[in-house]
Parts: sequence; structure tokens; C-alpha cells
Amino acid sequence: MRGKELNNGRMAMIAALGIVAADIFTGKDGMQQLGLGAIRERTSRVALRATAANGEVFQPAKQMGATAPLGFFDPVGFTKEGDESGFRNLRAAEIKHGRVAMMAAVGAVAQHYIQFPGFEGVPADLAAVTTAPGSYGFAALFILSGVAELAIWKQDDKKEPGNFGDPLGLGQYNEDMRGKELNNGRMAMIAALGIVAADIFTGKDGMQQLGLGATRDRTSRVALRATAEKVEVFQPAKQMGATAPLGFFDPVGFAKEGDESGFRNLRAAEIKHGRVAMLAAVGAVAQHYIQFPGFEGVPADLAAVTTAPGSYGFAALFILSGVAELAIWKQDDKKEPGNFGDPLGLGQYNEDMRGKELNNGRMAMVAALGIVAADIFTGKDGMQQLGF
Repeated sequence: MRGKELNNGRMAMIAALGIVAADIFTGKDGMQQLGLGAIRERTSRVALRATAANGEVFQPAKQMGATAPLGFFDPVGFTKEGDESGFRNLRAAEIKHGRVAMMAAVGAVAQHYIQFPGFEGVPADLAAVTTAPGSYGFAALFILSGVAELAIWKQDDKKEPGNFGDPLGLGQYNEDMRGKELNNGRMAMIAALGIVAADIFTGKDGMQQLGLGATRDRTSRVALRATAEKVEVFQPAKQMGATAPLGFFDPVGFAKEGDESGFRNLRAAEIKHGRVAMLAAVGAVAQHYIQFPGFEGVPADLAAVTTAPGSYGFAALFILSGVAELAIWKQDDKKEPGNFGDPLGLGQYNEDMRGKELNNGRMAMVAALGIVAADIFTGKDGMQQLGF
């Protein structure tokens, strides 16, 4: 469950970042970005235009692909009412890219496990495009795709976009399958884009991005260096926090092999922020239900920071935190990062609890960030965001 929690958190960070970015550029909330309510609005505009012109106009919102419950999705407004030709061109491009992306997403998994004879030394990530003989295969694929599109599979304007017949005689080319193909293609385009982007930033193929073999690869490199230099180097991948089944997670490469001092500083910061975030996440829930005497008129969201007497409490908390960090709980370099003893005598400071604290802190940092971001955009506190 800890592994599932960690993976779900990573996916949520990407989702939240995408929602915020799209909101900045489109001015629409999370569900509006997915097209919720678009059918009703567009249909109303079509009805008004049709009434005014006493004629029926082409309605993109009523074509295949406006999938319940989200409806028609075109936040940028590429498709225009009445422009059937333009819609057909866009739909043909969407289907084409979706088909390519579905094959690419499957290929990103397959090439991690399967290599054709003669391609044993070719990387399984984007480096394959520039590494012979992988580059030859890519060139051949590029030429073959061009021939297929320009000479073999040419779009017939009398047929719906993407209809190139049923050459294998499967009898599966019907409206239901066309809808499934369209939606699966959309999902595959997002998946393929994510795989490529992550590969550019991490240098790992599709499966390695999920943690498969990441620990083994790093350990192998360390072992080779130690053998060559006859000296043992500090290995971040073997420190606490490299949690199975994902192993060591540092896609940006902050932690360097051999740099124990730098790792300790990063780990101390991670633990510190995790502890604060755990308190913040609990506080986001508690302050919705509990208010101290004299604080009855203070909002339960971020507005509390600027609303007296909440602002006084925030200032006091800020000063107290500074005193605690700079004077009371000072890091002892002879102890592991985050070890300030056991002042309450609970006897719970052991390796197992340290690991749990580290992972719970990571989850809390993501949770606190999400609560703050949602508060900024919605004006609602942590529990109101959940509908309470």
C-alpha cells in the first residue's frame, strides 16, 4: 500500500500541475477543461444561429467523440460551427495521431523487454533514434509511414475520417469500435507525450520511469566504479527511503554518488518539510471544525494568514518555528539527519518508524501543496474542497 500511495501521489502531482497550467492559459476549472457543460453551451449558440438563419448548420458538438459524461471537448476553439471541412481535417489528424500513439505506447513497454536480432546493443529509450542500428530502423519506419500515408492509405472524402476500409476482414469497423478507438487514441497521445517528456528529463525508458530496474542500474554503476578505483563510495540509492518496489527515486539527480554531505543536507530538508507538512495537513482539517476562543471570526482557509487575529497567530508561529530550528533543535552532524532525540521518552525512534515518518512526510508535502493550490484557485479550505 505504501508503494501504491507513492505512485498515486506522483500521478496526482502531474495531474495537479496540468490542471493549474491549463487554468492559467484557458481560464477554465478542472472539469471545464475536460469539456463539462460545453455541449449545452455550444448547442445553445447553434440553436440561436439556426433560428436566425432559418437553416441547419454543422455542429461539431454533435459528432462522434463528444463522450458522456464530459461531452464535447474543444477548449481552444479549433472547430467552428458550420465548418464541416475543417472539422473533418482535424478529426482525421486526431485519429491518425491516436493510432500512432497507441502503437508508440505499446512499443515503449515492448522494447524494454524485447530486442530483435542485431539490435541487442540499442538503448530502449529515445537514444535508440540516434544509436545505430536503431537509427536505421527509425529511418525505415519514417519512410514506410510516408509511403503508407501518401500512396496506400489515402483519405476518401466520401467516407468518414480515418476510414481506410477493413483489409483484414475483421468486421469490427462499426460505430461502437470507432468511438473506442477515438478515446483510446486520445489517452495514448497523453501517455506517449508523458513517456517522451520523462525520458528527456530522466534518460530512462518507459518501464524504467516506473522504477523497474532503477535500483539495479544505479547499483551496477556504483559497483563498477568501486571495482575500478578499489574504493567504496557513498551510495544514495542504498540509504533509507529507497522504498520497494520503486527503489531509489531521484529523477532530477539531486543526490550524487560519493557526496554524503550533500545527501545529508537534502535528507534533513526533506524530513523537516515532511514534518511541517504533516502538521499542516492535519491542521487543514482541524481548523475547519475547531476554533480557539477569540478566533471565531477567522476564516479556515488561507485568508486566516491576513485576517486578524489569525495574522497574529501566524506571526507567533513563524517566530516560534525560527527559535526551535535555530536554538532548540539544532542538527548534530554525528547523528542521522532529523534526529533530535526522544524528548518525550516514547521509545519509538527506530529504523522502522523513521522509514514510515519519511514516507508519510512525502505524502503530506504533496497533500499540503494540493490543499494550498486548490485554496488559491477556489477560495475554499481543505474540507470544503472535499464538499464538507
